[in-house]
Amino acid sequence: MLFKDHHKTVSELRRVHYPSSVEGVNEVVQSASQLRAATTILTATPAPDLSQLLVALTSFHTNNLRYMVLLCSANTTRTIFDMVSRHNLESRRVRWLVVVEETYFVPFILYTLREGSMVGLATRVTADLYKIFSTYVNSDNQMSLEEVGEWRGLEERGTSHLRRPLFPDVVSLYRNLHGRQVVLATLVDNWPFVEMTYLEDGMVVNERGIDVTVIKTLGYYLNFTYRVVEPMDRRWGVVLEDGTVTGMVGEVANRRAHFAMNEITITQSRETVVDFTYPYFIDSTTLTSKAPEEKNRSLAIFYPFSFLVWIILVLVTLLMGWLGYLLSRVHLHLTQTLTTSINTDGSSRDVDGPSFDSGRNGWILRRSGLRGVEMFCFNVFRTIIIQGNLLPASSWPLRLFFFSWYAFCVILYAVYAGTLTAYLTKPSFDKPIDSLVDLLEAKERGVVATVTTGTSNEMILKTATSGIFKAIYDTLDPSRSFSPSRLIGFADVVKKNTAYMSGWVGSEIYAIKQGRELFHLARNTFNPQGYGIACHTGSPYTPTLNLMLGRMIQAGLVGKWHKDEVTNFKMKQSTNKGTGDGQQGEGVNVGQGRIAVRALALDHLQGAFYILGFGALLAACILFIEILIHLLI
Repeated sequence: MLFKDHHKTVSELRRVHYPSSVEGVNEVVQSASQLRAATTILTATPAPDLSQLLVALTSFHTNNLRYMVLLCSANTTRTIFDMVSRHNLESRRVRWLVVVEETYFVPFILYTLREGSMVGLATRVTADLYKIFSTYVNSDNQMSLEEVGEWRGLEERGTSHLRRPLFPDVVSLYRNLHGRQVVLATLVDNWPFVEMTYLEDGMVVNERGIDVTVIKTLGYYLNFTYRVVEPMDRRWGVVLEDGTVTGMVGEVANRRAHFAMNEITITQSRETVVDFTYPYFIDSTTLTSKAPEEKNRSLAIFYPFSFLVWIILVLVTLLMGWLGYLLSRVHLHLTQTLTTSINTDGSSRDVDGPSFDSGRNGWILRRSGLRGVEMFCFNVFRTIIIQGNLLPASSWPLRLFFFSWYAFCVILYAVYAGTLTAYLTKPSFDKPIDSLVDLLEAKERGVVATVTTGTSNEMILKTATSGIFKAIYDTLDPSRSFSPSRLIGFADVVKKNTAYMSGWVGSEIYAIKQGRELFHLARNTFNPQGYGIACHTGSPYTPTLNLMLGRMIQAGLVGKWHKDEVTNFKMKQSTNKGTGDGQQGEGVNVGQGRIAVRALALDHLQGAFYILGFGALLAACILFIEILIHLLI
């Protein structure tokens, strides 16, 4: 094959000479299109080499036009278009001008062409007459020819006449599909986007949903009907490592469907095999987890403080007792004062010890039997539970010490009492999963993330090389983390205690459908994603779809349809349950559920009885040990 790549104007093309068997092709090229773009001219040899053509079709910028002029035999032309189809190189930005001498081969060439190839065909009728045709897709979805003009004469003496453009504007061409029936790949049960019942012949009944309304509106204005096909694997579609494409995206990539539409996220990997329209709906990803369960109220008295705070309080109480005792001893050493202590037999003696008022302290020591640091620790403990202090200090260091301790205990008591009241009068629940960080923390409770296989969320987790998505993926349990459908994913939330990662709109609907009180939707969403219509590579109707979708979005129609679907469903659910928005009674919202405020009951205070019983049991054990020791001695 002789391969020439020209960037020439019309006048320059007129001076290009071709074999005598295709005389007049200059005039055909000139008359058929006003070329102001790169032009590639191909003439055949007995054994054509298509490698250079393949490079030419894949190496130009997609925003530019390229004209391909084929001056080949019918067999060679068919071979070229076979190669174009095999490599999915159809593009609305590549315009083909094919000059065919063997008219009887035209039907075979048409059979090879697929929609997306913009082809103009010049066929020799007589020695000096060429008929010029433009290809189009008829109502039966077959490639057909429409005569748009003719050329008569040779070289400079020829004349041409085009009744219609050889390459019409793509948007105008697809503004009317003339009643064609297109094939729509979708999942028939994915409400609120699509919910259909369809028969074996593809006829659809009981259709509703956001995407159904969008496609029906497009069909009304662009004059087409649709037939539904559902992928065998019932997935959205991903590009596998071996190049295979699954799901709805695979149906379009393999030319088994014209469109794919059903909450399909536009991703970089999918765009390598199909073309997407502008996003018509923006959604974000959320985590759906089991509604937080109410905490065990038997230990409610410990809920106001965390375990770490309780440990610190115990240590601080012991430390303050020792600190008070040390302050007293240091003060005594510096002032060289003595305090009077009462012996057990009633006599008095001078000892080195804390400086207390002799009268009251002598009674305290005599009645309690406490001495030194034990007495300080005991009184520090009395203060923290808001009991009177039995150590009236006569020195300023001890007065300041107890003053600061009293202030600390008052604040601590107020905080504890207020928080405990809230815990006892209102239900207390486990921490909900409201973010990805919460999901990682919930791993300690046995919660793991789960996604539907073949979705963009699965691709995000699998392809993440760092960050929080990588950390989540490293914690996944393969036996629990991948579900074949959203329905199973939501069922696993309750059955297997997982956190399901999916779009907010679909998650909200499924939660309402299965019982809103059973689920909690994270308040912090992530990974905003746009849903688009997937078309095959080089699709000529993508610009028209973009135009119509843009008008719908600007008019606010898609948002309105979404709101109507959700509102109608909520009303239907309320009617089925026999409840409405006018529910009576006071309640508190927890995990999007409604739980009434309750009065205090015995189970709220079980912790106090546990402490009492444990203390009594411990005292009895110590008493038993003392008795044994006494008997042994």
